Amino acid sequence: MSDIQSCDVTVNKSWEKISTLWDQISQLQARNQRLETKISTFFDQAKSQFESYEIETCSLAAMKVERLISFIARRTIKGERRDALYELIQEELNALESNPFWTGSTAELRNNFRCQIAADSQRQAEKAPEPDEFETEAFRDMLEEMLGVDIDFEHEKLVEMMKNPQDFEQYLKDIAQSAQEKHADIENDDSMDEDELDDDFYDRAFNSFKQEESDPSIDDIKMLFKSSALNKLYKKMASRLHPDKERDESLKKEKHELMQKLSKAKRDGDVFTLLQMGQQWLPDFELDLSQSALKAMIRVLETNVKSLNHQHRDIGSDASLKGMVWNRFSARSKKQQQTNIQQHIDSLIVSQADIQESIDTLTTVKSVNAYLKERIEAERWNFFPNVSDMHGCPF
Repeated sequence: MSDIQSCDVTVNKSWEKISTLWDQISQLQARNQRLETKISTFFDQAKSQFESYEIETCSLAAMKVERLISFIARRTIKGERRDALYELIQEELNALESNPFWTGSTAELRNNFRCQIAADSQRQAEKAPEPDEFETEAFRDMLEEMLGVDIDFEHEKLVEMMKNPQDFEQYLKDIAQSAQEKHADIENDDSMDEDELDDDFYDRAFNSFKQEESDPSIDDIKMLFKSSALNKLYKKMASRLHPDKERDESLKKEKHELMQKLSKAKRDGDVFTLLQMGQQWLPDFELDLSQSALKAMIRVLETNVKSLNHQHRDIGSDASLKGMVWNRFSARSKKQQQTNIQQHIDSLIVSQADIQESIDTLTTVKSVNAYLKERIEAERWNFFPNVSDMHGCPF
């Protein structure tokens, strides 16, 4: 076989490989899209069934927190039970804020909680001797847990805050204001101005990305886009899809979107999308690539296949609300899915009944003290191992 014939065979095999990979990528894209649609549809259906129960549960939880806060001012709740009361309120607020279906705000409840703690600290300071270092450290720990920030005040400053609720309340307000300003700064500085970047920034970023093992085909992509054939295809496509050449306004909008997609494909090095668009809009265009370019094309498409398989895995394990609902309630059969959803609804109904019972019960200091005592004792028992696991226990 001559060198020319051998070359032709190699080229034909390369195009066959490319065709196979092309079909595989199209199938994987369709598979991923089906999964995304399936998860979105399932989420909408599941949400429509239990969202109202979630919201009602959260509303009752907020009412319970409000009821508990109202008892902070009662002096007969003290010592270990007072600590348990603060801990319970904090836990309930955290649980409420972490529920993605809660549409309300805990800002007023948290503010009331802080004010009540400040007033309680003042009452304690008026009748108590000078706080010692152990007490101020306990106060510091409580503040850090409640605010989620480090408290670096000296002992004397903490004593002053414990004695003066106005200073304490102002400090809490300053913390809240600082958090709001920091959040606003982050929102207003989503991206760095390109003018602030030095000339070597893009090269460093590209070289860093090039070294990542997850994408071994950067050199292949660069080579392909330097190929005269691929550049020629891009230019022909750009000329064909340019919106300024379209007189029909409706079609001009469509061409504008297509032109954006084409530009993005070149900018991102998305060879598959570029060729896919070329196949659709320039079906008669003959892409004449060298052997090295064909090999690079195969490596790029093989990387796309791996990426799409990884994407499929990530779609199924997404940490978003849709992903969480899918992983929590989906099953192989629709019947089992519905069973899972109904079990969740039943558990929410039980939770609502428990919370409502607490609200109805916690109306007096006596009932609150009894409730807190029961909670403290239950937590103590949690420190002991299960009786069935106490092999050889001496008592």
